[in-house]
Amino acid sequence: MKKKILCLAAAAALLCGSLAPAPAAEAFSIGDIIGIAQGAAQYAMLDKEFKYYNDTEEGRQKLFQSYQQELGVLHDEEKEDELAGIMNRLTESIGAEDPDIYKKPYLYFICPDESFNAACSMGHVMIVNDGIFKYLTNTDEIAVVLGHEMGHGQKNHVGNAMYKKAKTNLGAAVISGALGDNALSQEVLSLAVNQIETVQISRNDEKEADKLSFDYIYRAGYNPGATAAVWQRIIEKSGDNDPTFAQEVFSPSDHPSNSERRDTYEKRLTALSKKHVTLKENTNTLEINGKEFVTPAPAGDMSSAERKYFVMGNLAAAYDHGENKKPAEDRNGTVYLGSQAIMTPVNGDPSAQTLAERLNQIK
Repeated sequence: MKKKILCLAAAAALLCGSLAPAPAAEAFSIGDIIGIAQGAAQYAMLDKEFKYYNDTEEGRQKLFQSYQQELGVLHDEEKEDELAGIMNRLTESIGAEDPDIYKKPYLYFICPDESFNAACSMGHVMIVNDGIFKYLTNTDEIAVVLGHEMGHGQKNHVGNAMYKKAKTNLGAAVISGALGDNALSQEVLSLAVNQIETVQISRNDEKEADKLSFDYIYRAGYNPGATAAVWQRIIEKSGDNDPTFAQEVFSPSDHPSNSERRDTYEKRLTALSKKHVTLKENTNTLEINGKEFVTPAPAGDMSSAERKYFVMGNLAAAYDHGENKKPAEDRNGTVYLGSQAIMTPVNGDPSAQTLAERLNQIK
């Protein structure tokens, strides 16, 4: 207590100018104190502006419209309907655990850019490039991309990263008070719109968004195998970690490699199946209880390697929901395990009847 009193007394004396002057190199003037106070006040203004664009409906709408003006909007009814359908299902999935999402619903639009990219800014503003729809022909895989971005949005990863960037980029102007309220607001808006692709997201944030995407899409009724399948597709098109492709889709960062993300999802699928469903090492062959079930043939624009994850996802869901306790059947050319559809054979696959009989023997 005595030390506290002495410190307070010394501070009061300093402010009153009653202490003997210190050497010039160590001087701490009233001007310094005022400057620090002004800087703190300016940073409080910065906080206020970020909350405006991140949390208020007026600010979010302004940010949304600024992105649309800057990037352009693609009006394609079919794609817009698909996007709205996915976003509605994912919102309901998230809302089942976090009803606050309905207080700040996502604002989204399709940008005409044909590169494979999507991003979620602060304020739950999402930009989806047309390239996503051209590159991914499967709705479940598109849901994985959007679920990942919503994971960033729910945890405010981009908002936090943008705030750090703003403090760095605008620091000197903020502390000096060179930016008034209106000018600061415009600078924050400009930073958010023009520099979203250079905002750095941490590796841990990326992993968290990946995990959340799995949870979101599975609860929404999408095939959980799409999480691994989309990364298999990216690997086949661009390699394990091509810096010129798919790097911005899940936000620029010190991110895991494509194969690491695929393999992490594969492990989650096995865990979801209670370890009943696995992949035979270095093959596209699915095993159930350590016994071979099927090596899916390519179908359409989907390779055997990509398709196996969709079959794996269906099997994992069947075990997770207890459908494995029911018989496998061939229903009009599709293999079912209980009420869960497993796969519809194509040319190169065993028949649905053969697969159903095999499944009953090993499930």
